[in-house]
Amino acid sequence: MKFIRKFIVLILIVSCSNKENSLEEYANFPVKFAKQKINYPTNDFSIFIPKNWEWKVESYDNENIILGIDASSKSDIDGFIDIISIQKIKSFGENKDLKSEFEYCLNLIENNSQNRKIIESGFTEILNQKSYYFRTKSDTDQYGETEIISFIIDSGIEGVFYNLTASASQTSDLEKNMSILVQSLMTFENLNN
Repeated sequence: MKFIRKFIVLILIVSCSNKENSLEEYANFPVKFAKQKINYPTNDFSIFIPKNWEWKVESYDNENIILGIDASSKSDIDGFIDIISIQKIKSFGENKDLKSEFEYCLNLIENNSQNRKIIESGFTEILNQKSYYFRTKSDTDQYGETEIISFIIDSGIEGVFYNLTASASQTSDLEKNMSILVQSLMTFENLNN
């Protein structure tokens, strides 16, 4: 009987430790970090990112991507980095509204994503405005593989959206690092509204 009790306790501990955090949990995880404010050079948007991160304006070889930045952490002890990417895009599916663009992107991920699985997706207002998100991770569960959360929000121009992406390595610091990324994205402000 003692063996069965110990076995049940062990199963409960293991199952609780493998529990996936939700988007809401990342958004509300108590983490403090020094921040720096970035204004896109043409004043399209601003965002606060971790202070010691590097960032740069990107130029894309894609007619649908209007502008964007990438910001990245320094490498951790294992050489992994975390990334925030913000892009202003013309609809890839020629959609005019936010929900249609989300459904188009979600369909692409579900049907074309190799070695990635969708953990959660849907509507949210954690960015202080209506947005849709999807969260994916590697289906190999290998140490260091990436977990990605992407948000799609309106830009204020029909058929043009912002895509805000947080990408963190699945390490022992995933919860803390992804919380920093999500909380940074929560400071995003469209300056053209």
